Amino acid sequence: MSLDEPAPLPRAALERALAMLEAGMPYKAALEALLLELDDEAADRMMQLSREARGAWFLALGQPESSPSCPRARALCIGNALSGASVPLAQHGFEVTLLDSSPLRLRWAAARNAALVSGVSTTTILAERGAPLPFDSGEFELVVQDEALAPGMHDLTELARVSRGELVLIADNRLAYKRSTGRRGVFDVPNPLEFARRALSGPERTLAGYRRLFARAGLARPRCFALYPHASEFTFLVGLDGAPPRLELGPKERANALKLLAHSLGLFPLLTPSFALVGARSHSKPRWSRLLAAVESATGEHGAELEHMVATRGNSAVLLTRSARGEQEGAWCVHIGLSAAQRGQMATHAGTLRRIASAHPRCPVPQLLFEGELEGVYLTVERRARGLTAPQLTGELAATRRTLEDLSRALAELATAPARELDAEGFERLLGSRFDVVSRHCGSAATRAALAQLRTEARGEWLGLRFPLVLQHADLRSKHVQVERDGKLVALLDWGSAELADLPGFDLLHHMLHERKQAEGLSSRAMWRLALEPRHLRDFERASLERYATALALPEGYFPALAKIYPVVVAAMAERHWDYSRPRWIERQFGLGAERET
Repeated sequence: MSLDEPAPLPRAALERALAMLEAGMPYKAALEALLLELDDEAADRMMQLSREARGAWFLALGQPESSPSCPRARALCIGNALSGASVPLAQHGFEVTLLDSSPLRLRWAAARNAALVSGVSTTTILAERGAPLPFDSGEFELVVQDEALAPGMHDLTELARVSRGELVLIADNRLAYKRSTGRRGVFDVPNPLEFARRALSGPERTLAGYRRLFARAGLARPRCFALYPHASEFTFLVGLDGAPPRLELGPKERANALKLLAHSLGLFPLLTPSFALVGARSHSKPRWSRLLAAVESATGEHGAELEHMVATRGNSAVLLTRSARGEQEGAWCVHIGLSAAQRGQMATHAGTLRRIASAHPRCPVPQLLFEGELEGVYLTVERRARGLTAPQLTGELAATRRTLEDLSRALAELATAPARELDAEGFERLLGSRFDVVSRHCGSAATRAALAQLRTEARGEWLGLRFPLVLQHADLRSKHVQVERDGKLVALLDWGSAELADLPGFDLLHHMLHERKQAEGLSSRAMWRLALEPRHLRDFERASLERYATALALPEGYFPALAKIYPVVVAAMAERHWDYSRPRWIERQFGLGAERET
């Protein structure tokens, strides 16, 4: 690879973005300008590559040693510097050095890390792929190669030479039954012939092959984990040595007889798409063990055993524990932020759980057990809710009916201000501010024009409507709803986007539409049409909206008016909480302005 090639970004686009940074533009604004310049596929790949959740495996590391001359342990990250994996390392105790073959990627990554992690600078080293590493032996407490052992990358012996602590290899599996394309949610599943070709000729190794490489490098048997479904977009970190964390198998996975058979035969380590392998000359306990011990001390609860570890799309890591005693004590959900934006959202989540438990006890939420910093990590801890997340029952109409019935009642308990008619000031505060933020970030003149027209129409429909304000979850999709096997509501999860006095009914409508979207494979635009044309809703869906409207005495035209501006409410929530704006998001999702441009 040429030293000047910043793949996967076009060189000219990255040069222009770097010029913006050097002219004084904030990192967030420069990133948004860069993404707007890219086509959808390139922007998608950039956003996937730069996710901080790519480094969620840092919780599997042991305690790094520091020295008097360097109180922060030193980490060397080798590979594509655009990867967001180095950000959580810098946030959680490491002084990071990035080594890459592209000077443009290194410049961008250094600016990113400086913007996202205050008080910590990142060192960058330009080097050709495969060249001897320009460091003394044992110079780093942690060495990470965030790519497969493709031709031209450094071999493990050289990586082990410069590490006096741990060595992490993020590696693809030659026997993978699917691979990420680099785009969110898009995977390549080979046919049998292509699978056989890759299995016989692929440059990657199997798990057994990687283990042999670590042994040849003089390292102890590595801790081995699957990054599932793939290293570039993993949700679960799964232990492959017989120890937790484990792969979660819900009802839908258990309905897949072939997948269940392969799992029961122990084929998952053989066929999983990619690995995180943590090697060392001697291993210490992983960081999650120390964190859970600290939580035990802080809460006074004992007997917690790690069961699952989740890397979320929102750039947090979640540790799910179960009680060794089969009791509630020790069954936790531990949230750990991996991006700069997550700490604020986690604090909102914790504060909202306290508020609901105190002021709205009939709305079921998890019990907050702890919020604060332990072992140098800011985290929140709540009682793990029993049951299943609602997506595991998607498509089961009897369960969906029960969930919506319970939701309509629970959400009606969250009123925070009495009903009053919406005046011009209230319109601007509740709705106009949303149109402002979405218009500012929409990235298209045609979309701005469509939003301006919709705003004018909304003003005429909303002024004079009488309704109360509610504590709004603001992002109540199915994955944030915990239920029993029959759909009975157990708890509402993840309140990091909550608004304390906002529009009633949005949470119920948002959940209902997303449930249909998932069940029927709808686009966001088709999902929106369901709300605009209520005759396409099922009887029990309409009944849930009516039950909620009756409980809060909403006027007859309220839900039609809310449905019309639904994309703006969704986009405004996203823009307020994203750490950067996604390019042309409302146009791509809902088609606003698309017709005008064609």
